[in-house]
Amino acid sequence: MFQFKTIIMKTYKTFKKLMIPLFVAGFLLASSAYAQEVGVKKYTYGGMGYFQTGYAIFNHGNLNDLLKASGMPELENGSLSFGGGGHSIIHNFIIGGEGHGLVGNTSENARYAVSQSGGYGFLNLGYLILQKPSFTLYPLLGIGGGGSTVTITDKSNLPGSFNDLLANPKQQSNISKGSFMLNFSIGADYFVAGTKSKNSYGGFMLGLRLGYLLEVNKNKWDIDNQELSGGPDAGISGPFVRLTFGGGGIAR
Repeated sequence: MFQFKTIIMKTYKTFKKLMIPLFVAGFLLASSAYAQEVGVKKYTYGGMGYFQTGYAIFNHGNLNDLLKASGMPELENGSLSFGGGGHSIIHNFIIGGEGHGLVGNTSENARYAVSQSGGYGFLNLGYLILQKPSFTLYPLLGIGGGGSTVTITDKSNLPGSFNDLLANPKQQSNISKGSFMLNFSIGADYFVAGTKSKNSYGGFMLGLRLGYLLEVNKNKWDIDNQELSGGPDAGISGPFVRLTFGGGGIAR
């Protein structure tokens, strides 16, 4: 019985290590098959760089329950995102990267103020599933990491001078977390201005991204690099929408 359990555990650990590479391979193969079916007949090459801004909706889970139970305001679910990235298109395959910062709203009541901020970065892999003269459509899988910080301020005992702050610097707490993340999205880019020929386009580009951020280890919180036990199951997982502004070129 012990040997059987050991074999099961070793098999699970091996599968866990291979899960992401197998998922990526399956994702790209499925995208390639779909692209061939809908009519991407020619191979496309190119590259793009862009700035992105958007809005994400996060489920703060029992973090808000804990805040409310302690007489603190609840965090709002929405956060603005600002960042940028780029990608190359090689033989219809897409490889690139992106990074973003998150700016959440501050919630306040008579005594406390609570706010959240964060950020993340990804290596993106994808495949063109639709390519028209100046338009591209593609799914992306992002693999990377990110984190968030929740700031809790006790407004009832704020210092009146710098010396007061040094004498009692405990009016504010910053709890943070970081973890492995995945990003599932669909992107659409359209060249609106620039140069074009029979088989190539380049210039200014507008785009749209729709997707979902998935964060693991959502209950591992730290304060000053020291882990807090019993942390809430909350993080920066949720759907998002982003506008893309940039430039580049594609050729077939």
